[in-house]
Amino acid sequence: MIVRRGRYTRTVFGTAIAAFVIAGATSTIAQDVRDVPWWHELEMPDGPTQASFLETAQAMPASAFDPQLPAIPLERWLWLTLAPVVEVLHPQLVEWRVNTCLDPRSEIPDLGSQLCAEGTVRLSAERNVRIVITIAEGVRNPPGRPQYLPTGPSLRDVYIERLKESRRLDSLDVPTLGGLPQLLKVPFEKWPAVNFESTITWDPPNPAPGDTVRFSISIRNTGPRSVDRALVNIMIGRCCDNVTVRHEYAPRLVAGQSARIDGAVLLPEGRAIATVSVKPLQRDKVVRESDPDKRPTEAFVGYPPSMGQPGRP
Repeated sequence: MIVRRGRYTRTVFGTAIAAFVIAGATSTIAQDVRDVPWWHELEMPDGPTQASFLETAQAMPASAFDPQLPAIPLERWLWLTLAPVVEVLHPQLVEWRVNTCLDPRSEIPDLGSQLCAEGTVRLSAERNVRIVITIAEGVRNPPGRPQYLPTGPSLRDVYIERLKESRRLDSLDVPTLGGLPQLLKVPFEKWPAVNFESTITWDPPNPAPGDTVRFSISIRNTGPRSVDRALVNIMIGRCCDNVTVRHEYAPRLVAGQSARIDGAVLLPEGRAIATVSVKPLQRDKVVRESDPDKRPTEAFVGYPPSMGQPGRP
């Protein structure tokens, strides 16, 4: 955790940049019905439609997902590759289901705008293989309701997950489908983890009562593993009117990449406490942190410098 006091600079810390501007926010902000994302109106397709989506994905040649693989149906390739290493072999090797998934192109998580085929191969009590394939995309259809339309199946994700008593503990990314057999041999203790470091700067460095302060918050993934989404929670508590500005966003952060968000907040008393916490956005896929107990980064704006010293509770 790093706190820096000083003048705001225009340095670009990474490829993901966002902004928030708040002049007199209250601690609770109601959401207008018109602001509800359009994809919330999407309805899951019926059973036969889901089955049709799945059949299309299963019948795709493995070479369509990895040109280094043979042009045989994906389901057949998975059987030939994984059946020899499954501890308890069942007639149905891959358990498939249709589920909503995040659009990786969106600036914010939009759970529901796409559908994915999710396949699970249970290798042992401790290890699964997970395959995620995009199969449909929500389309706005004014003046009717939005609906899911099939897309050409595309490989979204492949990973190995570690379990303990059916509880997900960790995962290992598989960059290419053809690399799966080799990565199955990697021991758990060598699986990489993510590590986030955050900084807070502000300008002016010593705000006067009534100043609008420009905050700049950067987050860097210093670990050796990428994360699909990092959930960033920002809280700026103004003194002394019990108003808390809250902002949340979820950038994608590959290993070594940074993201930055800028914001302007009016400080009636010239003082505030800013807090930033960063965690992997967990859904089905669990991403392990190198230090899961890391405390949020804090900045004491307009307070005595001693309040920002490391180790102060």
